[in-house]
Amino acid sequence: MKIQLTAAVAERVVSGMKWSLSAEFFACILLMILLLYFYERKWAVTARRRMYGLCLWLSLSSVILNTLCVVTIQNAARVPLWVNLMLNSAYFLISVLMCSMTALYLFYLILEHVYDKGCLRRARRWVSALTLIDLAVVLWNLGSGVMFSFDAMGNYQRGPLNRLGYGIMAAELALLLLCYFKNQPCVSRDMVRVMRTLPPVALLLMLFQLLYPELLLNGTIIAMADLILFLGFQCSSVEQDSLTGIGNRNSFYQEISLRLAGRQRFQVILLSLHHFVNVNQRFGHAAGDAFLYEIARWLDHMEPEGRAFRFGNVEFALLLPWESQEKGRSSLETVQRRFQRTWTLGDAETLIPARLTELVCRGQAWTEAQALELLEHGLRLAKQGPEETVECGEAVWEALERRKELLELIRRSIRERRFRVWYQPVYRCGTGAFSSAEALLRLEDFQGRAVPPSVFIPLAEETGLIDELSWIVLEEVCRLLGGGQAAGLETVSINLSMQQFMDPDLTGRVTGCLARHGVSPERLKIEITERVLLQDLERMRKVMGELSAKGVRFYLDDFGTGYSNLSSVLDLPFECIKLDQSLLVAFPEDRRADMLVHTLLELFHKMGQRVVVEGVETAAQAEGLRRYDADWLQGYYYARPLPEERLLSFLLDRSLTEAR
Repeated sequence: MKIQLTAAVAERVVSGMKWSLSAEFFACILLMILLLYFYERKWAVTARRRMYGLCLWLSLSSVILNTLCVVTIQNAARVPLWVNLMLNSAYFLISVLMCSMTALYLFYLILEHVYDKGCLRRARRWVSALTLIDLAVVLWNLGSGVMFSFDAMGNYQRGPLNRLGYGIMAAELALLLLCYFKNQPCVSRDMVRVMRTLPPVALLLMLFQLLYPELLLNGTIIAMADLILFLGFQCSSVEQDSLTGIGNRNSFYQEISLRLAGRQRFQVILLSLHHFVNVNQRFGHAAGDAFLYEIARWLDHMEPEGRAFRFGNVEFALLLPWESQEKGRSSLETVQRRFQRTWTLGDAETLIPARLTELVCRGQAWTEAQALELLEHGLRLAKQGPEETVECGEAVWEALERRKELLELIRRSIRERRFRVWYQPVYRCGTGAFSSAEALLRLEDFQGRAVPPSVFIPLAEETGLIDELSWIVLEEVCRLLGGGQAAGLETVSINLSMQQFMDPDLTGRVTGCLARHGVSPERLKIEITERVLLQDLERMRKVMGELSAKGVRFYLDDFGTGYSNLSSVLDLPFECIKLDQSLLVAFPEDRRADMLVHTLLELFHKMGQRVVVEGVETAAQAEGLRRYDADWLQGYYYARPLPEERLLSFLLDRSLTEAR
């Protein structure tokens, strides 16, 4: 609360005391600086900012009026009586109005995270009534002198209601404290800090005023209160996203936490703009930023009680009160329909699709972390799956629990070395031998059930654990090749993660592992998909060049999946191309599929590349590929992935068969 030290100057004037206005001038300068910073940036115009701006102007007006009142009272003989009456009346009115506006601002901050606005409406009525009482008494004072008057000599005289302003402020303070403690679970950390800081600072300044009555500190107390509120709530870095002007991620976290603490019912719509990079490429980054601003503005103004936040680079969260199933469904459909229409910015017009997830809290005993986990997992599913919108219901919660269990399984299996490397032999058409193999990672859960690589590999990539898994594979492969037990096995191919390619010591670690096990670099092949290449092509070019110089060779993996293109074959040092199994779905029965595979094999051979064909499962496929001169064939028709001991037996049996 700001403290009004009323024009209790009567006794001082009578005693001939002179007051120092230096503190008032300091307060005036400080308030002007706050106003300058307040209007310096084009921040989003919110109810909070409008109220604070009004508080600043009323504070500055109060300080200026107090200064003028002191000057005119001390020079009463030379100032017309009506001037003194008007100035002091204006001061009594503006000072209480300033305190009332500050009280309303604090009520707003206390109840900002409470959807039930009944308490705020009651506070407005009480504060308005108290302010109207002050206005009525000020007007009554002009004829009665119940607040102040001037005698025949021009001396200031206090009336019986001179301290009415203190009474009004005390009543507003009591209402604020009552509201604060009643709604404390929903009060933000910033507001808690203000309530802990502002009263002690004001009290210290008031004590200083009592010790040094000649130094007026009215304006200083007011300015310090405004400064504390500015630091707590008006700095853009605290809660605003600098680009869009809406709340940032931290602000969203705080909002969710307070809503949950207050057991409130709310709806969250979290959305991610799909392929927004295309907008930047087409219109430029400046236009892309402008589109983000327009989207943020639309979301923030979609509903009066709604609040929008920038959750990530191209992700936004919309927080709404939950009133009913029908209203919630309507809000979600409004967002869905908007992102099915184009966005226009000047001459630029484009469709910006979005993937959405919805979370509804109807009093569930969630923690902030659980709610955010659920939201992020729901958005992850929306991005990965065919559905553009995912509702965070029981199914998503169960999927999240399974994901957490799988993540714990991966981490524990890394610690306990539970991962196993299996090998799929690759058939060499020219010799009829199995002279190479691909290393594949395998995992079982604690009940001995196999966990598909298609399940744990994407999660390991997403969480960064793929790096450790890739090193496990490299170590096991080098140990196998260096052991000398794999009869006829010349080479083994492995996959490395993008994280490993970003390791500045990758070349040293790979060659070190080979040397430690006595393996020639030419026996290790590294498979790379173009999906990995495109993440940082220049870095990949550099690392591939370094490893190639050491003798390690590379395979372009999964050619034909929609990522790979011929420029990669021409520009990078690939020794071999691996055709993806998807190309064999209709081969050789379908004429066009047969022609495509034949053409690719012929093309790569003319370019000097050797080819491995994956996914060979039938005799017809094997015969057709051998007829088209494929170099190697890999698939279940020839051999399934095998654990190391079975691989050694397989290779030994083959070598014995060939010897006969």
